[in-house]
Amino acid sequence: MSKSTPCIQVTKGPLAGQRFEVPSTGLRMGRSSSCELSVQDPALSRNHCLFELRDGALWVTDLVSANGTTVNGALLGADSVQLKPGDVVEAGDTSITIAADDAAVVPSAAPAPAAPSAAETKVDLGLGRKDEPAHAGGKPAPMRFVIWAVALLAVAGAAVVILSDGGKSKDEPVAKPVPAKAPAKLLAVSFEKVEADKESVYRYALSMDQAGVMTVEIDDVPKENRHVRKTTKLSSNAVERLTAILSAPELFKLSPEYAGVPLVAGTLKSFSLTVVRGDKVFSTTIENAPEPGEFRTVREQLETFSKNELGIWAIQFSAEKLVEMSAELRREGDAKWEERDVQYGNIAAALAAYNEAVFYLDTVNPKPETYGALVNRQKEVEAELDKRYRDQRFRADRAINLADWRTAEQELRVLCQMVPDAKDPRHAEAAGKLLDVENRMKKGLK
Repeated sequence: MSKSTPCIQVTKGPLAGQRFEVPSTGLRMGRSSSCELSVQDPALSRNHCLFELRDGALWVTDLVSANGTTVNGALLGADSVQLKPGDVVEAGDTSITIAADDAAVVPSAAPAPAAPSAAETKVDLGLGRKDEPAHAGGKPAPMRFVIWAVALLAVAGAAVVILSDGGKSKDEPVAKPVPAKAPAKLLAVSFEKVEADKESVYRYALSMDQAGVMTVEIDDVPKENRHVRKTTKLSSNAVERLTAILSAPELFKLSPEYAGVPLVAGTLKSFSLTVVRGDKVFSTTIENAPEPGEFRTVREQLETFSKNELGIWAIQFSAEKLVEMSAELRREGDAKWEERDVQYGNIAAALAAYNEAVFYLDTVNPKPETYGALVNRQKEVEAELDKRYRDQRFRADRAINLADWRTAEQELRVLCQMVPDAKDPRHAEAAGKLLDVENRMKKGLK
């Protein structure tokens, strides 16, 4: 780990105890698997906050998250905050401490005491009598010297044998480590949950095919009158995480069927899960019966995973709450839009707020009267950001073509501030050019 690379230490939350370097391209934290620091924390937004380097210093920016980001207890606004070792950043239920540059190293074990030298230790091998006469000059008798030498060689040979095979005889087999067997490839998943009574039906269905395409369908009628269908192509990391969830050995010990009697007449509560891994198929159904603990654990992890990947966790809120949350974000977006000429990043911040506001209303039916105006404002802000970005990029490219590196550096920094999301291809393009320009300035290249 490079000493000059800033690090963050997760002290609370699902990744507590883990340490991460902040690369030059930045480190985005959130629930989404596309984040460099993906945390399965339901209190986080999909893209919650961004850690980035500016002139070697570490900064954090809140990405217009739903629950906000705090530094040492102070809530971040739209402005970034420079961090120093020891600062504590809290986002959702996750806490992060900024590691010191000279972070403590775990001390190694105390060295064993040095063996005494031959001059300090007298060894009596019992090979001769204490009263045996010596030759002139104090040397041992010839026969005693020969016996002593043979004994020493025997001891040395035994030590070599012990060190080479652990003292085992040639006939005794030596245990060899067994390589870990990779889990069978996850080929397909099908999960359905149904809760119904005489007046309403709630259905949640999830499926994943061999291509890694996951689909979730949610129907809640007539209570919230919601009909949701979301599909996404899972990343390789997401597939690995899903495979880990569905690889719990306890799961495959469950019975194929659990049946019971409904506690209330005319009600239904059922679960069904089918998993295809390699050439094996596991399936179980639970109807009006208590969930086995092993099944409940996997089922909850599966639902949380799908909500994070597809951004459908808002389904847990009532329609009224979602409308309220959307309205609050709309006000935040309006404030940033009104101040779009005050700071370069305000337009991007406004767009992020509008995007989140529209997202909250995705599962609300019927849509509130203000929905149409919100979508129109979202499109207007997106078009304005794109236009300003293209104009700014033209100025930066012109400075680069003229080899005016100082101006190019300034224009590219503005470009990065206009689109702060490190995952945005526009930001990545500007950051790459900025790095090249800075290297040229350091080396005095033209």
